[in-house]
Order: sequence, then C-alpha cells, then structure tokens
Amino acid sequence: MAALNSKKVISNLLSKGFVKAPGNHQFLEFWYNGKFILQTFCSHDNQDINDYLVIMMKNQCRLNKGDFLDLANCPLSREGYVTKLVLQSMIKMKDLPVPTRAQ
Repeated sequence: MAALNSKKVISNLLSKGFVKAPGNHQFLEFWYNGKFILQTFCSHDNQDINDYLVIMMKNQCRLNKGDFLDLANCPLSREGYVTKLVLQSMIKMKDLPVPTRAQ
C-alpha cells in the first residue's frame, strides 16, 4: 500500500469532526454530542503515514483497514462513521439525536 499524506489525513479527519487535542503531540479526539469517544495519534513530524501507522490508527478509530482508508480519504462521511461506532457500541443509541417529524 502507498503511504498516506499525513497533512491530508489530518485535514480529512478534522473535517469529519475530530479535534486536535491540546499538547505537543498530534492526538486527534473524536467527540459526539459533548462526549469523548476515542482518540488517535498522527505522526507529529508530518511524515507520511505508512502501513504500520495505518494499522495503529485504524485500531484506535475502531475500524477495519478499508473503512479507515475511506475515513482518511473522504468516501466515509461523519454520519457513516458515527453509524459504524453505534454498531460497535462506542456510541450509545440514547446519545443519538431524536429525529423530528416534518409538519
């Protein structure tokens, strides 16, 4: 597998709702409705993300490799990611917004 550009991956994850954690390291946290869900670590020296780091990040993000690559490269939306986390019980159904009826 070709390495992923770390700046692009970080930018894509931030667009999906991840936020940078305070500190000197490149930790990205995923919060949902004000609740901390998980965090992942990106290379802090902007190196490309090699296969080893992809494996580490996909585990931290609770995804299989294909789904993580989709999250990092943008085919997997925030909503799709949340759905995957709900299926894994990382996000509880009670934390999902209640749909409103159109009148």
